[in-house]
Amino acid sequence: MAMYTLMSPGGSPGVTTTALAVTYAWKGRALLAECDPKGGNVLPGLLAGSMEGHESGLLELALAAAHDSDPAVLWRHVIALDQEAREWLLLPGLRDPRHLVQLDGAWEALIKVLRAAQDTADVVIDMGQIGRVDTPMSLISASDLAVMLLHPTVRHVAQARPRLNALGRHVGTDVPIELCVVGNGPYTLKEVRSALYDLPVLGWIPDDARAAAVFSDGEQARKSFHRSALVRGAIALGEAMRRRLASRREVSR
Repeated sequence: MAMYTLMSPGGSPGVTTTALAVTYAWKGRALLAECDPKGGNVLPGLLAGSMEGHESGLLELALAAAHDSDPAVLWRHVIALDQEAREWLLLPGLRDPRHLVQLDGAWEALIKVLRAAQDTADVVIDMGQIGRVDTPMSLISASDLAVMLLHPTVRHVAQARPRLNALGRHVGTDVPIELCVVGNGPYTLKEVRSALYDLPVLGWIPDDARAAAVFSDGEQARKSFHRSALVRGAIALGEAMRRRLASRREVSR
């Protein structure tokens, strides 16, 4: 199993919604870890505040992991998003971004428990926007694959270039960095790839406001939800992520 990071250059391409869709459609046990320094969105979004009093998440895990070296400590801080099946799991993010300072020096302990989780689940990290001074770059460096989501627009491509440059300098060749295009715009997928250093485009997530609202705002899912354009795009992206990593591992043998 593996650890994947989803991120954006800014401009709200829907990292959390895509990460939720990918883990929802994942073949096998998947854990979504909300590690966006700006805070978590799933509890007030997908769960529509129904777990407002929930007291476990990224911060609580960090504090616990600092005093408990048992990797199993992670599972005391996650939520099953598929009721009791525990195949679709969430590590909620910060409830208040002002608590980020309390994670200083804790990222290595968090990385250790998230890496250990791969024994029983694939881990998808929602990093949100990167390029800020508070971006936990060590977490991206610990990933097996990093995917930048962006709209196919001039503005998003311009935002992505310096962030991809900085990320490439940080992780080198240890972590493959790839792209996922979200929605429509003046650039084709081929043009996005050409404009961004010929990085592979792993997938395309279509505009699908009705299905996206289920993940972002807890709207009632229709019977056809599992066949929606968003879910189909998420299935394809998840499969491409697994294939890319499997291919890389095969080459490195």
